[in-house]
Amino acid sequence: MSSGILVVSEQNFEKLRDFLEVAKTLEVDRLYVRLELPRTDEIISKIYLLSANICPRTDVRILVKSENPEDCLLIGDKKPVENTGKVPKKYKKVVLGGTFDRLHNGHKVLLNKAIELASEEIVVGVTDKEMIIKKSLFEMIEPVDYRMKKVIDFVEDISGEAKCTTEPIIDPFGPSTRIPDLEAIIVSRETLKGGDAVNKKRNENGMTQLDVIVVELVEGSDEILNEIKISSSSKRREELGRLLKPVENQKTPGTPYFVNLNGGSGSGIEQIEGYLKEKNGIEVVNWDVLDSDEKMKVFENNSRISNIKVIVITSSVPIEAAQVSEIWTTFVPASEAIRRIIQRNEITEEEAQKKLSSEIPSKERIERSHVALCTLWNEKETRNQVEKAVRGLMKRL
Repeated sequence: MSSGILVVSEQNFEKLRDFLEVAKTLEVDRLYVRLELPRTDEIISKIYLLSANICPRTDVRILVKSENPEDCLLIGDKKPVENTGKVPKKYKKVVLGGTFDRLHNGHKVLLNKAIELASEEIVVGVTDKEMIIKKSLFEMIEPVDYRMKKVIDFVEDISGEAKCTTEPIIDPFGPSTRIPDLEAIIVSRETLKGGDAVNKKRNENGMTQLDVIVVELVEGSDEILNEIKISSSSKRREELGRLLKPVENQKTPGTPYFVNLNGGSGSGIEQIEGYLKEKNGIEVVNWDVLDSDEKMKVFENNSRISNIKVIVITSSVPIEAAQVSEIWTTFVPASEAIRRIIQRNEITEEEAQKKLSSEIPSKERIERSHVALCTLWNEKETRNQVEKAVRGLMKRL
């Protein structure tokens, strides 16, 4: 991993966009930012927002600790100097909560504020289970242990003083109403009511009230999800059609590349199948209608087909055979799948729910998959996902 460091001062702040363009061009994986100007919420937000727009693949981290990271490429026109003076922190312990899926610059604004304020401990509750199922594309949310690890890595990398502790939370309060010596809670404008609810609960439990620190969210845009902020759901949508994990099963020389496209009832797998059939060099085979002998022939008799590069095997459950290099899953939220099942099969909602509950959950399918596709939106959006997936696939062949 390549790292860079950028010193931002009042004299060069106007050149920030140019510096971030340089980091993007040099393909810097992680960019540390040292501030040599007054640290304000507006400055922090501007840096993270601008970096999200210019170099979204770069992990930008605004330093709070006085020490500078080692072995970093200098970006910009100023060399970093270690801060000798220690800035006093307002609190010892602060708390905040969130999903922290695909840790992005909106999260970093909140975490940076917590780091600026806490001298001893930053307690972070990371939502899981019932707390995430209503989120858009929740099926693609990263495992909670992974999300907690990413939060700790970020906080302790740039803090240099306060330690970070995390825990999964399955209710709106988590550690905020259980730890008596917390002093402040960090919230966004949209979660301010949650901060007030925490204080009400603490009051009922005989605990001290927390100072509620409100941080404005970093703005972004996402027309598909109708959101106006940088969000994890936007990041999840961007991942549709992209490779989610490395491919381990390489194809046998002289044979086609096998991909399994699977999806449950109402997932729209037929729509994806139709788009794939239009592609040159791709043959689509419906696994579920074949008998056992025919299934064996799919893998054994295709070395003679010279013009077929890829064979996509469609199925209702994931196929994890040795010959299959990639698993793709198509899905929609359970509520939409149930609506489609009722409409297609002309059955009751209870019957549709029973049918869907007997199948492999979409989240489990996606955890086993290399590519995820969602047919929830319009035809253009679905086709764009398929185009992205096929372009990536052809590059991997």
